[in-house]
This record gives sequence, structure tokens and C-alpha cells, in this order.
Amino acid sequence: MDALDQVHLAFDARSLGLLNVILGIIMFGVALDLRVDDFRRVLREPRAIVLGLLGQLILLPALTFALVALLEVQPSVGLGMMVVASCPGGNVSNVITHLGKGNTGVSVTMTAITTLAAVVMTPFNLAFWGSRDPGVASLLTQVELDAGDMVATIGLILGLPLVLGMWTASRLPRVAARLRKPMRWISLLFLTLEVLGEAPAAEGEGAG
Repeated sequence: MDALDQVHLAFDARSLGLLNVILGIIMFGVALDLRVDDFRRVLREPRAIVLGLLGQLILLPALTFALVALLEVQPSVGLGMMVVASCPGGNVSNVITHLGKGNTGVSVTMTAITTLAAVVMTPFNLAFWGSRDPGVASLLTQVELDAGDMVATIGLILGLPLVLGMWTASRLPRVAARLRKPMRWISLLFLTLEVLGEAPAAEGEGAG
């Protein structure tokens, strides 16, 4: 078996809990620049949301399957690519959109919808596309996501920070103005340190 297949990411309950807190902090920083009108515009012009959802939930997994077949990667890598393509983007996409001066309202709305849809679409895309590649199919196991856990996660890392950030910007504008710039870099630093902090543990697990 390839050495790559021996690598395990050491995300235990503590690490995942810490990561969720960090993602919540990141979302709070993003929300400092959001207004209710941003979401009203999204509702008035839903085309971007519809196209984005079609691209992320349908087109991306299909293109990933084609890429796996074209590159003829080993099954474990192919499965990993399909897992990534089938999962929602999460708060990191909101940060990238925000820093890139994109439409953060659209990004946040898509994050909420795709995370909820992941309860159905992630297992579906993995089963549908994974079963069409013999190597990946040999590694597939049953994939289930708990709807209650997904809703709770959205509330923790998206809903609550979003409300707090927008409330701070609306009611405490001076505080928000002071927080905006440092929050951008602090949030990215926290996320980077958390991900890099798992690398030694993953290497150790793989060497065992």
C-alpha cells in the first residue's frame, strides 16, 4: 500500500471543537462588513445564487470525476478529490470572497444553503460519481450526515457570528471600525495555525 494511504488526519473532538470556534471568529470578522441590504439584494437578484449552487452541487463533482479519470490518479487520491468536491465550501470561501472584494452576501448565502444541502448532496455525489470509477468504488463506504448536527454547526460557525458581527457594525460602528483590519489578519492567522498544527500529528499517525 502506498505511503500516502497510511496518513491519518488527527482531528479529534477537541481539535474539531477548536476549529469550529476559529471558523466562528473568522465569520465574525467577515460580518463586520455586512449589512441587511446585502442579503436583500441577494433575494432581489437570485440568479447568482442559482448559478453558484448548480456549479458547486452538480458541475464541480462532475468535473472532478472527469479529472480523476483523465489523470488516472490512485484510488485514494481520487476518493479524496471527490470528497472535497462534494463538500460545501464553508467559511473559508466567505473570507476569500471578502478579501477579494467579491459579493460576500452571495457567498454567505451559498455557504448556508450548501451546508444544509450537504446532508443529501454529499452522500449522493460520492455514491453517484464514486461508483463510476472502479478504483474509487472499491474504497467507498456508507456516508451519512446528521441533519441535526449540520444545523447546529451552521448556527455555531455561521449564524451566531453573522448576527453578532452585523449587530456590532450597526450598533457599535466605532468598535467595528477598530476591529475590521486586525480581525482579517487574526482570523487568517488562527486558521493557518490550526491547520498547520495538525500536520505533525498526521505525519506521526502515518509513520506508526
